[in-house]
Formats: sequence, structure tokens, C-alpha cells
Amino acid sequence: MTLGELIALYRAQAGDAAEPYFCDDELLTLYANEAQIEACRRGQLLLDASRVQLQAGQELVKLASTALRVTRAFVDGHTVHLISAEEMDGLYPGWQFNDPQRQVQHLVSGVATGAVYLWPRPSQPGELCMTVQRLPKCQLQDSQDEPEIRQEAHPALVHWMLYRAYSRMDNDLYNDAKAAIALQQFEAEFGSKASVRNEEWVRSGAALMPGPIA
Repeated sequence: MTLGELIALYRAQAGDAAEPYFCDDELLTLYANEAQIEACRRGQLLLDASRVQLQAGQELVKLASTALRVTRAFVDGHTVHLISAEEMDGLYPGWQFNDPQRQVQHLVSGVATGAVYLWPRPSQPGELCMTVQRLPKCQLQDSQDEPEIRQEAHPALVHWMLYRAYSRMDNDLYNDAKAAIALQQFEAEFGSKASVRNEEWVRSGAALMPGPIA
């Protein structure tokens, strides 16, 4: 479905089809983009296979701003283990300051925001191949733009748009019961929301920091 079709479906379901609209196209575009981001955070729907050229002695690899977490990694065809900085501290005390250069064995999270640490540092140039769970790369803007998630999931994005519209207390569509139903329908398709703290706990693989909030 295109953005224009998502908006049309929202208008049909909400009865918001006559001007002046309760939610104009600009606001519904914001809701549609928000819906896709929420769907990806909850459902882990988008993955990228990325390749990064490594230099000898390189310490960090920056991740794209859309990356949520690395799910698997290889350097020059050899499996690299994903591990948290806390786990590294327990296994190899002082690892970050006693870092010989040889074949990379671990990809360490929780060292720097938006990056992973290579340990040991590579002794020669190579290639890091990663599978990365991510958010959408581009926002929906034009009426012909389509969400990046699979087509069969597109109609469920409208549930989030309805939830946001029914939650607006400053217009005639406000209805907390309908908002709750729309959110329930969205969550039935994409899952319940985790807090940002929970997501960071999963992303960093932290073993010693406080666990996720129930």
C-alpha cells in the first residue's frame, strides 16, 4: 500500500472523510511514519546484510543511525561472537587496554553509543559482514511512497493511525475506548511495546546492568 492508500483507509475507518478533516494529511503522514517505526521496534521486521572494510589496528565500527542491534557477524568468513562489554570485563580483565592485534574474535557492544568494538583488533585489512536489525531508512513523504515492511503488514499500520487519532483530546474523534481497541489490534499484529531501557538492555547485551522492566 502507498501512503495515500494508508491515509484513505484511515479516513474510511475513522469516518474522517469530509473537510475540514479532524486529522489532515500532514498529521496522518506523521502517524504513518510513527506506525512503521513502532512496528519495526516491536516486530523486528527489517534486516540488513552489511559489509564493512576493516583496517589493520581498527578498534571501532560505527553502525548506521537506523541500526537497532547486530544479530550475527563474520570477519573474513570466520564467525565473530557478539558479547557485551560487561561480559568481556569478566572474561578478560583489562581487555580494552591489553589488546593484541590478530584475528577478530568478538564484536563488543556497550563500549560506545552507535558503534561496536573489535577484539582483538585486526592485524591486517579484512571485511566484517554483519546482519543488522534496523528501523526504516526513509520516511514516507509522497503519497506514492510505500512502507519498507512487507505488504501484508501494511493495513495493520492504520490501527496505529486510528489509535493516535482517537487519543487526541482536542478534537471530535477523541474516544479512549476506540483508541484502546485500535492499539490492541496493532499489538496483535506487531507485539507489545518494550521501553527504550529494555531495548537498550537487549542491544548492549548487558549482563551486569539492571535487567529489563517487566
